[in-house]
Amino acid sequence: MEITEDGVCIGNFRAYGVREGKYGVALILNDEVCESVGVFTKNKVNGASVPIDKEKLKRGGIRAVIANSGNANCCTKTALEDAKRMCEIAGEKLGIDADSILVASTGIIGKKLDVLKIKELVDKIDREHEGSSNASKAIMTTDTYPKQISVNYRGIKIGGVAKGAGMIAPDLATMLCFLTTNADFGKEELQTALENAVEDSFNMLSVDGDMSTNDTVILMSNRSHECKFEDFCYALNFVARELAKLIAKDGEGATKFLEIEVKNAKSRENARKGARAIISSPLVKTAIFGENPNWGRIVSALGSVIEVDFDKIDIIFSNDKDKTKVVEKGVTGDLEKAHEILKSREIRIVVNLHDGDENAVAYGCDLTYSYVKINAEYN
Repeated sequence: MEITEDGVCIGNFRAYGVREGKYGVALILNDEVCESVGVFTKNKVNGASVPIDKEKLKRGGIRAVIANSGNANCCTKTALEDAKRMCEIAGEKLGIDADSILVASTGIIGKKLDVLKIKELVDKIDREHEGSSNASKAIMTTDTYPKQISVNYRGIKIGGVAKGAGMIAPDLATMLCFLTTNADFGKEELQTALENAVEDSFNMLSVDGDMSTNDTVILMSNRSHECKFEDFCYALNFVARELAKLIAKDGEGATKFLEIEVKNAKSRENARKGARAIISSPLVKTAIFGENPNWGRIVSALGSVIEVDFDKIDIIFSNDKDKTKVVEKGVTGDLEKAHEILKSREIRIVVNLHDGDENAVAYGCDLTYSYVKINAEYN
């Protein structure tokens, strides 16, 4: 797997980004119509962009995406009209049909989108704003750094930009993600690949347990490279996981990145449920923040969602240099060594159930005083 510097600008894809204050606008586009698919929030309340994109993806003919930060364009009387107007503004700028443009928004819910500001920013876009990194920066909200990656695997090129730092919980997490590829597959195959990739990455991600109204993952392909479907899925899964990790590492106020693996579960569903329960537990997150190897919180979170035979369980804490068993077959291990491991910036916790052969990994971060402060003041 070769990591490249293209971001979403692979082949004939281009990207632009500009921001002023809390508002930012990103454009990602192609000279030709792209095969495009998406995965969206499961929240019962949707931002205006979600139903619009779902309808446009059904029709096809997609060439571009416009995304804004600073306002979710959700739960206002003019949200749908404003989202459509964003597409028109992008279409006027790019010289293409507004119906060929998807739209996404992120930011505060319940405040009217400043469409005039969006137009002002779009009108300013020129060559100095070109590039995947500019697009990535434009969609940031409480993010502390832009998130992008691109790869070349056996000629398959995939690039992605994402945003997300808070309101992040399993089932997509609160985020926007835009992916581009040259893989030559139709809508059905792309949708299957994307759903599978999201399932093992963004759907296994938790910062604070809240689900957003606007979560969106879009995949656009120019279909210029024939390849094996399994190779494409491998590369797409890698990109999605790396972006999910970047989001987890940038969780609001986070001081530690957590990777939780539940191993040897009776079923894949049990492994996934267990990993997600642990990564989502406020008590586990706060214990990690306090560098407190309180393994009882891990077992409690696990037992809230699946049957557990405690006498079989092993729990291992590790960092990049060391590891220790804090529980072995139900017996407490070396907690002093575990405490030292928890001082690390990146921590891996493995829970071996010894109950089957299914595994799952979840990603997240600790829960800190800074998280409370950031969200108490967010407006």
